[in-house]
Amino acid sequence: MQIKKLTVKSISEAMDKIRKEFGEDAYILETKKVKKGGFFGIGGQKYLEVTVLSENNEIRQDKKTDDKIKKASNSTYSLTDLLKRNSESTYRTNNKHQINNSYQQNLDEKILNSEFLNFIEKNRQISAKLDESAKSFYQKNENKNNMESIPNQNIPKESLQLDELKKMVQNLNKKMEVNNQYLMDIKEELYNKSYSKNFIRSFLSTLEDIKIEENWKKQEIIKNRFEKRLTQCINTKNFYEIKGKVMFIGPTGVGKTTTLAKIAAKLKKESKKVAIVTIDTYRIAATDQLKTYADILDLPLYVCYTPQDLKFTLESLLSYDTILIDTAGRSHKNNLQMGELKVYIDTIKPDFTIMLISSNINCEDMMHIFDSYSYLNPDELIFTKLDETSSYGQIFSFLDYSGLPFLGITDGQRVPEDIKFASKEWLIELAVEEVFK
Repeated sequence: MQIKKLTVKSISEAMDKIRKEFGEDAYILETKKVKKGGFFGIGGQKYLEVTVLSENNEIRQDKKTDDKIKKASNSTYSLTDLLKRNSESTYRTNNKHQINNSYQQNLDEKILNSEFLNFIEKNRQISAKLDESAKSFYQKNENKNNMESIPNQNIPKESLQLDELKKMVQNLNKKMEVNNQYLMDIKEELYNKSYSKNFIRSFLSTLEDIKIEENWKKQEIIKNRFEKRLTQCINTKNFYEIKGKVMFIGPTGVGKTTTLAKIAAKLKKESKKVAIVTIDTYRIAATDQLKTYADILDLPLYVCYTPQDLKFTLESLLSYDTILIDTAGRSHKNNLQMGELKVYIDTIKPDFTIMLISSNINCEDMMHIFDSYSYLNPDELIFTKLDETSSYGQIFSFLDYSGLPFLGITDGQRVPEDIKFASKEWLIELAVEEVFK
């Protein structure tokens, strides 16, 4: 933006120079009547001094003309006075110049009025922009000053808080280093006891707020939280609520037949009317084994070869309290055998489907077996062969994974002695003693 003063004889001359030097984007800010030449202001010629504002930084000017312009006087007139005084001076001149000056005056007045109106309008626009820019500028600076003043006032306080925070972080780091060392010890202990990675991770997360000591097995708070985590894994089912058509499913060699005989003996002792049915026709020894148990317990035994045969047999046994159905062991990797078992289940729609799984296999194998049997919709779990394992971590990890209710556990071959029905406290006690001994 450039400001320049022009000395001219008339407004029309000024407009020509403005357009020539500044272009169309220029504004007249002020006009003055000045005298040039003469002696002490006497006899000099009258000129107009015009102050021009240009938004264009490049000024198209004639350097020779600019050098000839001198500093103006301090006399200042309004645009209206200028027109009036120009008109009065014109009438004082001779008649020869009166017509020309009158014509020039009218022309100057029209041009001036037009330029004056344009100037006012553009000046308003410029003023509005300047006001808006100034307001934004002062608001930004005020906000900046306010924001800068706040920390300056609180430097001692925040410095103190920062020191305290550093100390807290240092103490926390020390505590974490110690805790991490002992957490690794706990992790290794649980891993050796066959707990799954998910179980270990979830349990260790409950110890983050505890200062763990080297002899962590003596810390009651850790022991209590371990018990709490085990409790969250177990959902028990009352064995004596089991009645109606009860089907036993599980992999080959898991101990379905022996477990069925133990349960039949328990129910017989409770004066329940019990019948035994088997669809395990793959192994002759299985049928013979069940026949032996049935004869000893004085219970009826039925052998069925097809789903329809099983359906008709069950319809003839409606007067019995509980009908225990033995199935052939199915490999969870054999889709054909699993499909056959699904047909039996869909045909008779058992009241309870109990899944048996061996305690002496690792947790990952348990999970794979469960995933294969899950489409058969088992209702409860019985763990077998507890006497053949030295750890309990896989049992709790699998219960946590499957979400199925825990019905019972077998721990030997004796019928009916070696079976224990759901006792959450007993199983948790075994697991805690194993880890914290």
